[in-house]
Amino acid sequence: MSRAWSRLDAFIPTRKAAALLFVLATAEYWFVALGWPLAKGRDSWDYLAYYLQLLDSEPPLDSLQLFRTPLTPLVLGLPLDIGGAVLLEVLLGVLYATSIVAWSGTALTFGRLPAVLTAALLLVYPAYATLYHQASSDAVFATGLALWALGLARTLRRPSGWRFAALGAGIALLVLVRPANQVLLPFVLLPFLVPTAWRNRLAWSAASSVAAIGLLGVWSLHNGIRYDDTTVARGGRAWVPFLRVFLADQTISPENGDASQRLSRLIEDEVLTSEPHAGLGVPLGAYLENGSNYETVRLIALSDRALGTDENYDILFDSAVEAIREHPGTYLRGAADAFREFLTQAPLREDIRPRAQTAPEAPPPTFEADGVTLPNPQAHVLVEAVPYGFVWCASDYIDSCTLADPSLVWSDEEQQQRYSEIVSQVRAWDADLPSREGVDIVTELLNRVTPRFPRPPFWLALGLVGLVLRRPRDWRLIVALWIAAGLVLLIHAASQGVTPEFALPLYPVFIVTALGALAGEPHRATENLAL
Repeated sequence: MSRAWSRLDAFIPTRKAAALLFVLATAEYWFVALGWPLAKGRDSWDYLAYYLQLLDSEPPLDSLQLFRTPLTPLVLGLPLDIGGAVLLEVLLGVLYATSIVAWSGTALTFGRLPAVLTAALLLVYPAYATLYHQASSDAVFATGLALWALGLARTLRRPSGWRFAALGAGIALLVLVRPANQVLLPFVLLPFLVPTAWRNRLAWSAASSVAAIGLLGVWSLHNGIRYDDTTVARGGRAWVPFLRVFLADQTISPENGDASQRLSRLIEDEVLTSEPHAGLGVPLGAYLENGSNYETVRLIALSDRALGTDENYDILFDSAVEAIREHPGTYLRGAADAFREFLTQAPLREDIRPRAQTAPEAPPPTFEADGVTLPNPQAHVLVEAVPYGFVWCASDYIDSCTLADPSLVWSDEEQQQRYSEIVSQVRAWDADLPSREGVDIVTELLNRVTPRFPRPPFWLALGLVGLVLRRPRDWRLIVALWIAAGLVLLIHAASQGVTPEFALPLYPVFIVTALGALAGEPHRATENLAL
């Protein structure tokens, strides 16, 4: 028995073990795919349209190219372009297996047992796997985060200039997957927490900063040359914290301050005097109390058109700040509740079936709220926001979100034709997401497991106990991963509603750190990593 355990102990940190785990994860991915075939994910249409415009000299959806970053569109669009939904599903299976191996490799920093338990727990947690059965940025971010965490673990174990430079480059790549990951940029200062000479700390931090800022600078320069806007991605000041204040808190009011008054006048002059609001006689108060993603994008487009892109959405950002200043408790409670729900939700997936692209019947043109009749976002194409992609779309049916007459936006016939081509291709890909029905018994099994799986507060509590009582050798890695997860969750809680896909890529952080704190070696270094 002891001999068998010795062999297993020696096998765990080898490349053969990593290869075996990769095979097991791939098999598990395809089992889950029986119940959850690859389907449309968050913002799929935007990513695919972005991909189709990558080489366009004058893309019709020009604002979309500045609101998104390139890596997710490339990961999703290229395989669809080459081999359709089948190839994309295969690629996402590879990414899933890669993430499992990477998280197990990170846990191996603490020891053999954490590595094995991490792999086993992630393989039996369907909610994490579901990220890879949706065509969105979530699978790309989850894989990137897993690889970055592995790099972080190795860098803290054996710090050097080139390792910290690679870590900084990894942060930049995560930003190019999802712009909100800019909250991770302070990690370029991580070398200051490493016990070493100050000259090393300064040199390593400089290497990390140059790598991160250099890559993002190159992308900003690209945007400046091609789209006349030197930025990594536009829209941050429009979403954070305005989206939460407008949609959830409903505290935007002209009484809050000067910026709020300017925004209110702009809405009265440009929105409420135009159809469909003018015909319904929508008052300002009702408009501000019924915010939506649809109306947020309308205001973004209005800011660009009326105030200019150089204004960078100051009117939206400042109005949100004024609302928070006037109602701090409302905002803080809402953000705190969202943060808590991110950690405690038990995300389930509905049955997956092929979807239609045209609504079976026209939605009602209006809806009522507190006795006021308002336009129904599902019934109206937001013409002024079409160049921003599909982020404003309130319907699951793509035909409800596209223009039959592109001349409403573009006078140039070539751009009209190009818009029609992009819509046609995105529509065709959308019809294949999914391309088959899920097996009901597998779906039911997966949804039974998810609510019974321990959630992050459980793992966080175990990690805190282990950190205090055992103080494992690699405690800096545990704290760093907690901070990274906290920052990512915080930026979403500060601006968004609760969506499982914002939190699920971070769940492995809490599992790995808990196991590392409880079972990691407290005093002596673990063996060299081979993964």
